[in-house]
Amino acid sequence: MKTAPELKLGPITITQGLSSLSRMAILIWGPSGVGKTTFAATAPGKKLWLSMGDNEHVSVAHRDDVLVADYSGVGHRQLCELGQSGDPFGLDNLLRSNVDIASVVLDSATAVSYKALQQSVEKGIGRSALFQPTMEFPGISAYGGRNAITLQILTEVLKVTARYNVHCIITAHEDDPTWIKDGKSEVIDYIGMSLGGKIVNNTAWRLSEIWFMGQESTAEKKRFIAFRSTRKRKPMKTRMFTDKGLPEFYLSYDADVPDRGQMTIASFYEKWVNGGGKKLQLPMKRK
Repeated sequence: MKTAPELKLGPITITQGLSSLSRMAILIWGPSGVGKTTFAATAPGKKLWLSMGDNEHVSVAHRDDVLVADYSGVGHRQLCELGQSGDPFGLDNLLRSNVDIASVVLDSATAVSYKALQQSVEKGIGRSALFQPTMEFPGISAYGGRNAITLQILTEVLKVTARYNVHCIITAHEDDPTWIKDGKSEVIDYIGMSLGGKIVNNTAWRLSEIWFMGQESTAEKKRFIAFRSTRKRKPMKTRMFTDKGLPEFYLSYDADVPDRGQMTIASFYEKWVNGGGKKLQLPMKRK
């Protein structure tokens, strides 16, 4: 029986079906305290945790599948230098020599963005004879510098994890609302993530998923995941879940009990791969 010849396009081997499915690159954003960190820890396999904010990793440090690299005490100059290098935070060498690491979690991009702003202010980006940037009043140019540094760090992390086919999960916090005039009053136009808009736009093509994680203000305080713009929140995107029907579903996950049998990132990924990449139906319909 003859076997079909291997098809190549330049240096790339052409694949079909399951073999063409690879890693996830997910950005999970939402308000503080909603559970982004504990949910990110449900990513597949052993996880390397890049903890950028103060005590970001405390809720997952007890897990035997989490290795923590705590950068919260690293100053902004050193952190930006490490992150902007061609080998961000030494990830290339570490992933090459530790093939059992299946996922890298950067928690959080908002903390990276803050240190990038400190770096921009210290460099005096936007300084003039009449203006001295400070953390209280950075100025437009310093914000632009912050965005450029943050974008480069996130891009480098996404590139190196893609190189080793390792899942990458990034968390970010919700920003303050953007308001617009409605007659004589102001109303909320939308609520985005606490990252510059260009950062999200320029990294979105490297991300397979952008999920909003929220919690209802009812007595039950049900948490939910949204994949399309809803509740005045944006942006979101998904390649894994159907874009038909409701834009969100309730999340059934308890961090105090084992992951198995619950809604987890790993279980979503497994179902998606087992289905040959066919888009998944929402796990639970909202009322």
